[in-house]
Amino acid sequence: LLVAIFIFKRLSKKEDASDVKISFRSKLVNVEPFVGTAVPLTIEVNGRLKASERMELFAEVGGILQNRNFKAGTNFGAGQVIASIDQSEFLAQLKAQKSSFMGLISQSLPDLAIDYPKDYDKWKEFLAKLDPNAPLPSLPTIENQSVKQFLSGRNVISTYYQIQSQQERLRKYRIVSPYAGVLSETAIDPGTLVRIGQKLGTFVKLSGYELEAAVSKNDLKHLRVGNKVKLHSDELNKDYTGVVTRINDIINPTTQQISVFLTVNGEELREGVYLQAKIDGGTSNNAMQVNRKLLVEGSGIYCVLPDSTLHLQPIEVLNFSAEKAVITGVPANMQIAKEPISGAFEGMKVIPALATKAQ
Repeated sequence: LLVAIFIFKRLSKKEDASDVKISFRSKLVNVEPFVGTAVPLTIEVNGRLKASERMELFAEVGGILQNRNFKAGTNFGAGQVIASIDQSEFLAQLKAQKSSFMGLISQSLPDLAIDYPKDYDKWKEFLAKLDPNAPLPSLPTIENQSVKQFLSGRNVISTYYQIQSQQERLRKYRIVSPYAGVLSETAIDPGTLVRIGQKLGTFVKLSGYELEAAVSKNDLKHLRVGNKVKLHSDELNKDYTGVVTRINDIINPTTQQISVFLTVNGEELREGVYLQAKIDGGTSNNAMQVNRKLLVEGSGIYCVLPDSTLHLQPIEVLNFSAEKAVITGVPANMQIAKEPISGAFEGMKVIPALATKAQ
């Protein structure tokens, strides 16, 4: 009975999970030695272009939109009027205010001549410069405190700044282009009544475009502002050169990626063009480029030990591309698998064969 119990316990003993599995099946595996060299790191991204400078046009005043060329696709040079709103009523009110201001100065001049004769001449000269059809001249310098109190009591100073404020508001009836660009979209037609705060359209610059690309946190350590970028458009069948201008510090909580902004110029480029970009991320020493299908869970690769068994070697992945990965962390000249091994596991017996390079 004791012998039977002993045999039963020996047969039912579980295999230790830490024991290396040894397989006596042999599989032919193409291998190559790990040779660490200086490998250029290229980060591949893609996206659609957006204008680097764009303006959302909103009306700060109300009136009828006058200019007939306010339509999507219309080009405007720097300094040209993009939108012109009817200002005739407001302009008439402003002229009336200036005329009233001239009368206010005229009424104050006799008292200035009697009480403050030293300041009389410059205010008389100021009155001569006033013109309802011209912008206000600069207000004379007031050094005497008594003169300042006298003019303030007559509402001369406050009226001057009220008119100056109205002059600034008059400029809002015309929206002037700060650079050469195009109306990409319009939200109102010419001849339509414009309300205060209403959106008129979008104005974008003709030159200078940005591409917003998303990169992983792993790639971010290889990026710097000023890195050169090679871009290609399949639609235009042309290559372009750009530069990394901005790197966002915030990680997208949904994708866990970081936005990188690339600037590119080109006569054929337009907003919305799809581009493929390759960012120069510098060079990594003691690294090797392998097929990314060889990676095991993104952190290991199978190597063949001298006893012809497989070993899962931990690695550091420096960079990913569409089909390749740049890795490091493998001892020099260790034989690594050159192609994926189906059913591979630690300790699997294989027959290593050095892969010959295609002639």
